[in-house]
Amino acid sequence: MSEKQQQRREARGLAIQTLFAYLERDEKIPLVETFEMVSEGSEDLFVTGFAWQIVQTAVEHLKKIRVIIRAFAPEFAFEKIAPINRSLLILGITEMKFMDTPPVVVINEYIELAKDYGEDKSPSFVNGVLDNYRKSLGLERSKK
Repeated sequence: MSEKQQQRREARGLAIQTLFAYLERDEKIPLVETFEMVSEGSEDLFVTGFAWQIVQTAVEHLKKIRVIIRAFAPEFAFEKIAPINRSLLILGITEMKFMDTPPVVVINEYIELAKDYGEDKSPSFVNGVLDNYRKSLGLERSKK
């Protein structure tokens, strides 16, 4: 993994932790305050900048993203999805839809992050929902 890929992975980890904390506190603590608390000690400006961009974009489009998740995980009530999996899905869809990160990169990254942050079944669940969403975009998984 290149240094830039490692930095992006680290940034996504910060984004997951921030979004998880923000949503679990019912959005009562300001996003910027939550981010500052989670990213405290991180001195890499690229990492914190990219993490903030992802989280800020996700929260800005949260209503639209919730609708997308409900559409692509119809067998699961949104509120019943494990909170960490919700955070992973929200950020994955954010990157695909609003940040133009190639879908294959998003899917692979969030599967790996699901292994780090989620439960045993998280990687396959995240893969299934994100891949179904990717298919709706009409993009090939192997396309870069």
